[in-house]
Amino acid sequence: MTAKLKITAIALAGLILAYGATLEVAESNFACGYCHTDQHGSWKVSSHKSANCRDCHVEPGIAGALKGQAQGVRDLLVALTRGTHISPHEDPLPISTQNCRDCHGAILFVNELGYEDLPENSLKGQGLVIGHRAHIEKYGMECVECHRGVVHRDPDAVGKYKTNWPMMKKDCGRCHDGTFSRRFQLTVSSVEDRKSCTVCHPYYVAPPDEQIE
Repeated sequence: MTAKLKITAIALAGLILAYGATLEVAESNFACGYCHTDQHGSWKVSSHKSANCRDCHVEPGIAGALKGQAQGVRDLLVALTRGTHISPHEDPLPISTQNCRDCHGAILFVNELGYEDLPENSLKGQGLVIGHRAHIEKYGMECVECHRGVVHRDPDAVGKYKTNWPMMKKDCGRCHDGTFSRRFQLTVSSVEDRKSCTVCHPYYVAPPDEQIE
């Protein structure tokens, strides 16, 4: 091997190692938190603190992973040199339902088994009573259409009402206009019944320290 070829091989190996190290940092929660301090803080105290930013915010599949890696490296380098992104992320950053289902796949079986048949230490113990398969597969809804602010709190959904009736009416009322079903003894209730939505959606109730009578 000639000296020129050795130098080229060493330089190439160095570039690969440097890119690998940069990629490792760029995909870390620390890198996201370098700019997104508020979101990083809310993530650390959320129910999803064991998940990484990329688990939710990178599009599914190989193409999504490669795209996320490229964007992560670019954004990190630009943030370190210029203090900001080349261009802002879409706000809020889209989250694919497939990403949710990678961890929460069991939600689809609630409607099939029936709430009363679920074991106590499963989703039943978390207060989940709504049938998700119809909403996701039949009507093509995305998880974030209902589950906003799970990790990064939605300021419009908490802190203003003990139970956020205005947001509830806006979200649930798009479809639930008074019709109901007796299947599995679960009701699809009207938003005019001011107690029904929180039976299935307890996350609309603000935490005790944020409740305002």
